[in-house]
Amino acid sequence: MAGIRKLIAPALLSLLCVTQAHSEGLDPTLLKLMGVQGPHSQFAGPYVGAKFGVNWSDITGPNPKSTHTTFFPGIVAGVNYDVDRFVVGVEGFMDFHGGSTTKKDGGIDLKLGMPVNGNIMPYARIGFTGTWPDTRLHYGGGVEYKFAKNWSVAAEYTGDTSSYQGGRRHNDSLTAGLHYYFF
Repeated sequence: MAGIRKLIAPALLSLLCVTQAHSEGLDPTLLKLMGVQGPHSQFAGPYVGAKFGVNWSDITGPNPKSTHTTFFPGIVAGVNYDVDRFVVGVEGFMDFHGGSTTKKDGGIDLKLGMPVNGNIMPYARIGFTGTWPDTRLHYGGGVEYKFAKNWSVAAEYTGDTSSYQGGRRHNDSLTAGLHYYFF
């Protein structure tokens, strides 16, 4: 339940941004805070997306489980801000890899990217995943390609590890996703 609550805030923020962006009386202060007023990168603003990936996970220690591979779907929602030449974002995610040692992951990450050629953005991410079995540091990196005004594709690697009762869990994923930007 706590993991679901962590996803609600980015979803509500994205909904608020969409409502504001499509209203007739745009609030310039709110848009500036969202990083979308005036000249901005193609990656600034709120977005939602879906992804599909492969997960490798294992457990060492008292109850070992050898490496297991699972294909899984996932969802994301976030908002990006322009900070000078960089893009800084907050993204909530949920991965449904039921066959892995961690079953499912949901959390929130901070993203830092730098657009190149206007429509390509390599990025790094770090945050926390907090559903099952415990809260863990979540990290990774990827590249996003904006192929239309409101659409992009992204490929990324993410991972996390945790220690428990003399053992260790490893959880690594490769995903490809499609994002819809509201601006």
